Amino acid sequence: MKPVLWMKSSCTTCRNARAKLAELGIEVAIRDYFKQPLEAAELERLLPEDPSPMLGTKSPKYKELGLKGRPLAKAEAIALMVQDNNLLKRPILVHAKGVIIGFDPEAYAALRS
Repeated sequence: MKPVLWMKSSCTTCRNARAKLAELGIEVAIRDYFKQPLEAAELERLLPEDPSPMLGTKSPKYKELGLKGRPLAKAEAIALMVQDNNLLKRPILVHAKGVIIGFDPEAYAALRS
């Protein structure tokens, strides 16, 4: 199964992640979830029971909703993320060994071994 990089094409961090993966020779399928929004069922499979590591804390919606320090149930987080994909931290690399949240060059390099 080819890894999938869930990203926003206008996001500099996402573009850097894509470039780093290419530099490492790791082929990925791209899922721009702003052009093809994520559905609740996809997020259900991806998010852990504690969805807080997956929240984009820099999102204006995150601040608007006052989510800092507020624990969210998985179902509530999914509903909010479906309404506004900016609430999802990016990029997300989904691969056979699991999920890497955010741009993490060291974790990407470890996939090659």
